[in-house]
Parts: sequence; structure tokens; C-alpha cells
Amino acid sequence: MKLEGRRVIVTGGSRGIGYRISELFLAEGAQVLAVSRDPVKLAEAQEQLPGLATLVADVAVASDVERIAAWAESEWGAVDVLMNNAGILHGDEPGLTVGPDEFFTSTLQVNVVGVYLCTKRLLPLLLKSDDPRIVNTGSMSGIIDAGLRDSYGVSKAALHALTIATANELRGKVPVNALSPGWVKTDMAPTGPGDPRNSAQAALSILMRPRDVTGKLFRGSRIRSWSTQFTS
Repeated sequence: MKLEGRRVIVTGGSRGIGYRISELFLAEGAQVLAVSRDPVKLAEAQEQLPGLATLVADVAVASDVERIAAWAESEWGAVDVLMNNAGILHGDEPGLTVGPDEFFTSTLQVNVVGVYLCTKRLLPLLLKSDDPRIVNTGSMSGIIDAGLRDSYGVSKAALHALTIATANELRGKVPVNALSPGWVKTDMAPTGPGDPRNSAQAALSILMRPRDVTGKLFRGSRIRSWSTQFTS
């Protein structure tokens, strides 16, 4: 029971990687609140995972995030782990310069602004924990190299930068790291070859790291570079 008594919020916790994180963390003894803007998926997750708490909220909306914080303060008094996992992908995007503006703006709003809002609004509760942790779900699509493309890649690159900046600001207080789960089979990527259960195990392994490990990008249990060397 590696997470016995720990209070964990998992955004995007009703399906895919978030669901498997919620499942594993419950099995490891944590109290888990799964957050999603999809009430149907949340109800299904709650039925399948006894003990799971759920809350319908959109992380891209500040007032919704404030409701998450209010719930956690009322029910728990503090938060030990924030898993910023919620994210969107618009499938086969036609391209940054030809696709609808909404593809770009909504992707950035959820994948980056949502993480910013959750981190900022929940920080006071995290600072009440004796071992607070933040893990953001990044992506190999956000690695800075010559192959960077589309709204999703830009959003994950921005999320990686946000992870580093937040880790620097909170150094000595809250470790902040990112997990690149790889291409796994989820509702968002139905043809993915990977198993989201492995991503959940990787998230757990990050929480077991020493507190001075912060501002890092993990692929599985290994730390990798935020960028690759390239020339124009």
C-alpha cells in the first residue's frame, strides 16, 4: 500500500490513462478524486471503482477549478498529490495554418491553462501536506525538435515549459515533474499499441522518487531530455 492515506486528485480521471491511475492509486491505499467534464464517464468509473470520489468540472474554467479546491478542502482539508492528466486532442488536425482557430485555442486552454489553473488553485492545499507532489501528463509530441507540429504538439511543449517553470518556483516546497506515457490505447488514441496500466505504474514510480527530483520529464521510469539537438 504505497499510497496509504494519501489524498490524490486526478484530472481527466474517468477514462484512459487517468482511469488507470485512479484504479491503481486506489489499490495502493489512496483516497482519489477523479475529475472530468463528462458526467457519464465519471458515473461509469465510480461504478467500476468502489471508493472513487468524482466531481464534474472543466479544468479550463477557473470557477470549476475553484469548485475542485473547495471540495478538497471541505472533504480532506489538504491534498497530497495532484495528477494534472486532463487533455484533449482533435484527432487528425488539418494543420496549424489551415485548421479552425478553435482547434488551437481549445487545445491550449485545456492542456496548458487547465494545468496552470489547477496547480495555482490547489497549491494552498498541497502546501498543507507533509509530502506534496505534482505530476503533469506530457508527451513525446512536445519534445522540442525539428519534428514539432500541430496544436497538440505545441500545447505539450508549452506544458513541458510550464512544468519546468513551476518546478523552479516551487523548488524545496513541491516537486513538479512530467510523465510522457507514450502512445497508448485510450479513447483519445484508439489505435495506440501501449497499455495505459503501464502509464499508471510509471506515474506511481514518479511519486516514489526523492523529493529533490523535480523539473524532470519521465518516459516510463526513466528521465529523458526535454529537447533534442537539431539544426535548421
